[in-house]
Amino acid sequence: MEKRLAERLMTDMGIGWNLGNTFDAAPDETSWGNPRTERAMLEKIASYGFKTLRLPVSWSRHVDAEYNIDPAFLERVAEAAGYSLDAGLYTIVNIHHDNHLFQPTAEGFESGKVYIRRIWEQLSERFGGFGQKLIFESMNEPRMLRHKYEWNLDLSDRLCLDAIEYINRYNEVFVETVRASGGNNSERFLMTPSYAAAPHHTFVPAFRVPSDPSDRIIVSVHSYQPVPLCLLEDPAVNRFGEAGERELDFTFKKLNECFVSKGIPVVIGEMGIINKNNPDDRRRWGECFVGGAIRYGMVPVWWDNGGRDFRLFDRRRLCIYDDAKPVFEGLLKGAGL
Repeated sequence: MEKRLAERLMTDMGIGWNLGNTFDAAPDETSWGNPRTERAMLEKIASYGFKTLRLPVSWSRHVDAEYNIDPAFLERVAEAAGYSLDAGLYTIVNIHHDNHLFQPTAEGFESGKVYIRRIWEQLSERFGGFGQKLIFESMNEPRMLRHKYEWNLDLSDRLCLDAIEYINRYNEVFVETVRASGGNNSERFLMTPSYAAAPHHTFVPAFRVPSDPSDRIIVSVHSYQPVPLCLLEDPAVNRFGEAGERELDFTFKKLNECFVSKGIPVVIGEMGIINKNNPDDRRRWGECFVGGAIRYGMVPVWWDNGGRDFRLFDRRRLCIYDDAKPVFEGLLKGAGL
């Protein structure tokens, strides 16, 4: 991608928020305890200074045996995406918790290609008329489920290198399918992850950014770093200090060197820190994470599942949860808002 275009896109996307555990739920979007998504909810998100909304969707809960998406569900997702775009937000639509249907293995690859191609054919058709602030993301954290290498690969093992290659190929199927649909999709920005969307799995030579005739590929990663503080529920690990700052800086610097400096945008599609009754450390982490990501030219997107640990925005009262205000203040300060 032309470097100035990439830089402008990342600046425009700013800081983002995930509408998590909503269109992943079944049988409907309220089944996991979150309210129905309404226009006012996303307008409020935009009013806080967020510029990007990630809209995770598990399509496999709403397809038939031939992977035809239920029309009513597809229209409902399109309606929510429309609310987001109307609020001025960049909006990311993806395939989320459907990993069981596209395993990055020799046994799962051929059927996985069929699923990815069929879903993106339908999404490309339905969303083809949407403007360029709508972004497609191929997959969420693709990985070998329930495997000893599910989250961390051993690059001396051929199986692990093959898994990265299968994900490369899935991303290629995604790009080819979207581009072949034409119209606005011919130049739409597309997000593609490596194994488990882990930053360190994008640094290895086995990972490659898919070829794209429009040269509008974004690398998609997730980061809950430092993991013991941000993701594990041990209440004793609740401090964010200089070691954590160095870890974040290393990750951001490496992503910048590998991609951003070469005109390839990076979106950190999920980031967050669970609540361990440590408001000052969460505030400091939020400022450091967002400030560092933006300084190195990337877009950080908070993971909000509406649950206790990562909740930020109260979707019923349309305000920030009281216990999330410290980390929210840190996020805004890091973003310069």
